Amino acid sequence: MLKETLYTFFYWFIIIINTIFFGTAAVVISFFDLSGKKTQNVARLWAKTILYLLNINVVTDGLSNIDSKSSYLIVSNHQSYFDIFILLSSLNLDFKFVAKSSLFSIPFLGWSMKRLGYISVDRKNLKKTLSVFNQTNLGNKAPENVSDSEQKNKKKDVVSILIFPEGTRSDNGKLKDFKTAGLKRFIEILNLPILPVAISGTFGILKKNSLKIYGGKTVQLKILKPVLIVTNNIKSASETIQNIAESIKKELI
Repeated sequence: MLKETLYTFFYWFIIIINTIFFGTAAVVISFFDLSGKKTQNVARLWAKTILYLLNINVVTDGLSNIDSKSSYLIVSNHQSYFDIFILLSSLNLDFKFVAKSSLFSIPFLGWSMKRLGYISVDRKNLKKTLSVFNQTNLGNKAPENVSDSEQKNKKKDVVSILIFPEGTRSDNGKLKDFKTAGLKRFIEILNLPILPVAISGTFGILKKNSLKIYGGKTVQLKILKPVLIVTNNIKSASETIQNIAESIKKELI
């Protein structure tokens, strides 16, 4: 028991120190990085450093399903806060998280998330969250007054968006039901192909409502083939979302 407590204290110390260091670096670099790529690389290095120091190994399968020149709506199951480290370190994509608003209040972490352009979710007001997407240049849809040439140039700058459609972390490591209504609206607004991702093993590192961290684990990351949903067919869209959820569930160990 004492040994576990000491390890947990040490692991949290590593996470906090690295978050302060890399968070500060991300904020500073963001002011000189118009593309956002260098800042994203800092976030990726932050994740890789923490996983390395905690001796967490990631086994990745399906990277060939990703076209690094394309943008996606990345849909992942959510077992633990460590999912963020896994996805940042392993996906060869520039993407932004859709994260709960409370994370943006954490010193250094929240500051860097804001500078990285991550998107705050107000769980009590989904309409407010969705309005953020409508007011930005995210996704492939252009306003009616934008010319075809301008829209083509816009698409080149689109980054991928990552969401956890379960809405919160799993209580037992198993896949929770997707928040289908919200996911449909994200799909409609962004108009991007969905990239399903299955993460297994992070639940054993840090469980929901627990502070105990267990290092030395192996995590499985499976990237499935992209799926394009036709949103003007409500029944078809619902069935496709359900199929995506089932495909992720089948990959969980």
